[in-house]
Amino acid sequence: MSSKTKLLSELCHLDYDAVAAYEATLDRIEDDNLKVKIREFCNDHRDHIKSLNELLIQNGEEKVTGTDMKKILTKGKVVIADLMGDSAILKAMVANEKVTSEAYEKALEKDDLTPNERSVIEIHWQDEKRHKQWFEEMASAY
Repeated sequence: MSSKTKLLSELCHLDYDAVAAYEATLDRIEDDNLKVKIREFCNDHRDHIKSLNELLIQNGEEKVTGTDMKKILTKGKVVIADLMGDSAILKAMVANEKVTSEAYEKALEKDDLTPNERSVIEIHWQDEKRHKQWFEEMASAY
């Protein structure tokens, strides 16, 4: 596996981890109004998985099919935050989105990405920044 495909694979694992955290959030958050946007963001991560897997296949690699060990950290933050209510869950998701956003930003520093790969990663990074900003705003409002 090349360094580029390893990066794509790691991003895909990270998005699987994000889906697990979002699902944990949806199971725990009490405010139904928040759930609408959270479901939308969860679907963004599912779309990221699909497009990253397409890039992996185009590069002759196997698809990523699940989470890695980071799932324990991303989902765990939400599970622990549940003990303190919606505000804490939202803050846990800010931390998770910060990690994901930084990973996509760092991925854009790779020199060997094709224009299409760079475009996909850029779109995902914009999603992550939007997610993080929304969670920050919601956490501040609570």
